[in-house]
Amino acid sequence: MPSTVLGLPAHVLLVHAAVIFVPVAAALFIGIGWHKAWRQRYGIILAGMAVIGFGSAFLSQQTGEALQRSVRNAAQAAGAGRVSFGDHPEQGSSAMFFAFLFAVATIAVYLVDRRQSTGDGSKKPLPVWGPTAAYAVAMVPALLALVTMVAAGHSGATLVWHDLGNYVHS
Repeated sequence: MPSTVLGLPAHVLLVHAAVIFVPVAAALFIGIGWHKAWRQRYGIILAGMAVIGFGSAFLSQQTGEALQRSVRNAAQAAGAGRVSFGDHPEQGSSAMFFAFLFAVATIAVYLVDRRQSTGDGSKKPLPVWGPTAAYAVAMVPALLALVTMVAAGHSGATLVWHDLGNYVHS
């Protein structure tokens, strides 16, 4: 994957999709998931949003590592001291991991709801509490994906804007 798009770091562009899709999908999943009919109706959309969120988080991590190397090389070439990215790289990795778990969980909940609602008789039906239990279990990765993505986004924004503010005001 190229590390730049039209001269801009790809990480800067891709990260916006991750910090939008993952928290919005998680919040919607948490908000509408308690209602079985809504899960059945919007489950595929939420699963799609979660998968897009994970994909953009994965690409953001990959391009973030390239950006990190580029910034370190530029600082070294300029004779600057060691560059610190704080906790942002680790927070980004955690956010990507939990975005993956959340995407898998939303797909699983969708499939459980779909199996429960088809009633085609070809498969042994799930217990009546099965979809609710699947949703309850999926709440954990949804909450973790939401929290870790917000933390990673905040640390990245702070890293950029704090440093930019120090540069502009010095």
